[in-house]
Amino acid sequence: MSDRRGALDRLDATTIMAPLTLAKSHPTLLRVLKPGMSVLDVGCGPGTLTTEIARRVEPAAVVGMDANPEMIRAAEGASPPGRIPNLIFCAGDIRESDWHEEWDVVNAAHTLQWIPNPIVAVRRMARAAVPGGLVVLLDVDHTRAEWSDPPEPCTRFHTAFLAWREGCRLDNAIGRHLSLLCEEAGLVETTSASSTGTVRADDHDFFRAVGRWRMMIESRGRQMVAAGYLAEADRREALGAFTEWMKGKNATQIVHEMCIVAQRPRESSAARRLSG
Repeated sequence: MSDRRGALDRLDATTIMAPLTLAKSHPTLLRVLKPGMSVLDVGCGPGTLTTEIARRVEPAAVVGMDANPEMIRAAEGASPPGRIPNLIFCAGDIRESDWHEEWDVVNAAHTLQWIPNPIVAVRRMARAAVPGGLVVLLDVDHTRAEWSDPPEPCTRFHTAFLAWREGCRLDNAIGRHLSLLCEEAGLVETTSASSTGTVRADDHDFFRAVGRWRMMIESRGRQMVAAGYLAEADRREALGAFTEWMKGKNATQIVHEMCIVAQRPRESSAARRLSG
């Protein structure tokens, strides 16, 4: 138990993201990437996967962008400018970008779920891709998240979390809507894959996987309190209850994801609209 408690104490954004690899967390993108492909990674966070992308496609250019400047600072701290010659990070909102036919692959993993009116972002991503280029979208369905025997404070938090997201005009079931977004953006879907990520207490990466939800209670929970969707006492109760739940030997979490690979048409009316 002491080892498990120590692992809990060490959980933060860096330790949760550091073990991530494309093979574990984004295998569809891994299959797409080839040396020489330029890549724009939208919502790169602390840059863990972006760095792996850059190494796999070198010498082609890779840009990791995130709307949160703190994430870019963390990414540059882990991979200082110049250390990987084909990689740079920049702070920016994809909805305000002006890239036009520049990237072989435009990727957004777990990013659209945090963007109101995500079709604007997908259209900009489509415009940024070269004709024939790929747009890869990976995201979750928050409405289908499951935990084994969840404590009541955590169930209440999840209900408030969904309500808060709706109030922020965020799509709780974005994973189910990726295909439609691609169609509306003038992209042609090539492949899609759904997955159910199940982690159990005895899995080696259990704390990393469920730690994301614990961080949600800590960080997004404060935003929910500020917006009036949750009392601070309830947030603290949920955090404590979830932390204790994580220590249980039968704890299990299930997350539902969808990944879409879509192509920007090479020559068509849709391609001309994207270029306009």
